[in-house]
Amino acid sequence: MPNWASTAYVFKAKDQEQAKDLYEKIDSLSKMTEPLVPNGFGKLWMGCLVNFLGGDWNKVYCRGEIIDYNLNDDHVSIECETAWGEMPEFRHFIEQQYPGSKIYYQVEECGCEVYATNDTDGEFFKDRYCLDSYDGLEYFETIEEAAKYIGEIIGKDLKPDFAKIENAIDDYMEEHDNSDESWMSFHKFEVLDD
Repeated sequence: MPNWASTAYVFKAKDQEQAKDLYEKIDSLSKMTEPLVPNGFGKLWMGCLVNFLGGDWNKVYCRGEIIDYNLNDDHVSIECETAWGEMPEFRHFIEQQYPGSKIYYQVEECGCEVYATNDTDGEFFKDRYCLDSYDGLEYFETIEEAAKYIGEIIGKDLKPDFAKIENAIDDYMEEHDNSDESWMSFHKFEVLDD
């Protein structure tokens, strides 16, 4: 059984026609009475889209499903649940079907602590840090924002340094006997040039 990751993709099309085409293909899959390809996920299994675009799902690793999708001018936002991490073969396959396009992603999988994005310029995914806590998730574009926010929670002025923030969180949780209400986990998104 895999650890399931939340993977957000943004398909940045060469033009509005490409974006509309991909969106309409995903939408038509969602409206089918049965999945295009038999599978254990459903109509929006990634392999169904690969098949619909003329590919062989046996040759493109696509373990996951589309949860939500939206069309915004020249890009399509696609929310997925994927096994262990982002699906690069799936992403590259779609880019090949639409020359001139680029797919950006942000993936979060807390079990193996996978936090990554390929949006080096922060065009779609600006956040670079994430705090997972008893109160839910908080995202930050800069280490300074994270230090200020977390410092307010633990009642200390924190330097904008990842390791020092992690140490301060560990100390805070220990001071509070590692209670559920003190639990926090701080993460940095790895920025990949892919």
